[in-house]
Amino acid sequence: MKRVLSLLLSLLLLLGCAPARQVARAYIRADKGTWSTHGQTAFGDMVLSYPDPDAVIATLDEALACVGTDGDARELVSVYETQLTAYNELVSATSLAYIRYCQDVTDGQRAAEYGRLNGALYSLQHRLAKLEKALMDRWGYHRERGTAYADSLDKLSRQDADRQRVLRDREDALCRRYEQLEAEFRLEYRGRTWTMAELMQDEDMGLQAFLGALERYQIGKNQAAGELFLELMALRQQMAKDSGFASYAASQYAAFGRTYAPEQAMAAAQTVKQVFVPLYVRLRERCENDLRYLSGGIFREDQFLAAMEQAAERVVPGAGEAWRYMLSYGLYDSRPSEKKLRGSFTTYLAKYRCPFLFTQWEDNASSIFTVIHEFGHFLSYYTNPEGTYYGSDDLDLAETDAQGFELLMLGEYETLFGRYASAARLCYLTNALYAILSGFMEDEFQQRAYGLQNPSVEDLNQLYGALAKEYAFDRLFGYEGREWTEIGHTFQFPFYYVSYGVSMLGALSLAQNGGRAYGRLLKRTSGTSFTAIIGKDVLAEETIRDLAAWVERAADRWLAE
Repeated sequence: MKRVLSLLLSLLLLLGCAPARQVARAYIRADKGTWSTHGQTAFGDMVLSYPDPDAVIATLDEALACVGTDGDARELVSVYETQLTAYNELVSATSLAYIRYCQDVTDGQRAAEYGRLNGALYSLQHRLAKLEKALMDRWGYHRERGTAYADSLDKLSRQDADRQRVLRDREDALCRRYEQLEAEFRLEYRGRTWTMAELMQDEDMGLQAFLGALERYQIGKNQAAGELFLELMALRQQMAKDSGFASYAASQYAAFGRTYAPEQAMAAAQTVKQVFVPLYVRLRERCENDLRYLSGGIFREDQFLAAMEQAAERVVPGAGEAWRYMLSYGLYDSRPSEKKLRGSFTTYLAKYRCPFLFTQWEDNASSIFTVIHEFGHFLSYYTNPEGTYYGSDDLDLAETDAQGFELLMLGEYETLFGRYASAARLCYLTNALYAILSGFMEDEFQQRAYGLQNPSVEDLNQLYGALAKEYAFDRLFGYEGREWTEIGHTFQFPFYYVSYGVSMLGALSLAQNGGRAYGRLLKRTSGTSFTAIIGKDVLAEETIRDLAAWVERAADRWLAE
């Protein structure tokens, strides 16, 4: 019974894979790599080394002092370009430090090193922007990049860097506390302390006692996490105000490179609820036996790893090579551990010219779905780092990389799932709809939460519970309102989640047209927009209704097989 409950929880969180924690890169054009081959360093041999952030900051401050005097243009441009290189090295080191921290979030030394690096990036970015703008104004440096670029530099350079760094350090510390809470929260019950894993594994506790203890655990954890979130919310609202944004949602939408506003996503959410909620409920009810059948399957990682290489190659020529590369150089961490960060992500290590995939394997179907999704990210980085990692930060395109790959892999389910293939296909379709609904629901929750005046944890629980009813998550999954504190993105990557919904609409649009655009997506050039790749506005009411009708026809075909 407990194993089934655990699997259901993992399926609910399936498409909520965590992204690699983002570092400050906006407005600073990193020098693009010119490598013709990928890195040849195994992950275990990678060394976390980087320039001294304080020394880079001091050098930039000296250069800024010289710009207004009789400083030499060529010398100052050289300083700027040298320190930009140092900044890019620190960005890469931060990604590696984050992976190592995520492998053990209870390790204080790893947390401190990652925190120091991540905290220094904003100060460096601010000074680089300020120096570049000064060089532009006085000597015309980079003036060819246009007025929009100059305006972005000006906006960033005018911010109070020291104040922003203090706020960002506090934000980072609160995120670390949430991650540690996820790994270490314990319930005082029956004279001892219990972790979630201990509750799930205890076979002597009766079902009623277990359910009672589980509810007490969830209530306690919800309160602790909720209080952290209230601190984060107040802090982030101040950060947005200091940066000149009307709202924190607007600041995050800009940071993620979105071309649509929070208000447009909110309007689209209302259409999504109208057409996708009834479809999702009907599909779940019609394939309930298939989902139950799939939940009983045991899927060994070694068998999946062996089968995936050729399956991926048949779907996308060259993907098999990327899969072999990933495993050969240890760029895949799937070890289960209570100390690891919950969730999955893929990031790019620029110094070593390679992507890295982080997850936890659990011998169930959700692990297969998750690794396929994350390998879609890995493949996009491997195939085209210039247009993905080094390209513009269009988060929706990044998620379409992964979700588009998932759709292409549907034809290989017999290879990967064996006799469970048909059930897995239906499960994937429900997961695709869940991605749309949860993407818009979590975004609607966050937008409404940040609009409340001095809310309490209970206020947020009530808000989430009301939305759960509108999205039918109360009747399907028993949501009561506390579940929002289990969504790590809400704490660590605020306003990220809507990209799962928007990009799934985009991926379905590509599939609706036969998937021919996936190659164009994978090989896009830097700066290509989401709408240009997809070919339509996926937030338009007409598009959403058309996609829902198309998915319903596909579901009917699969159910008839």
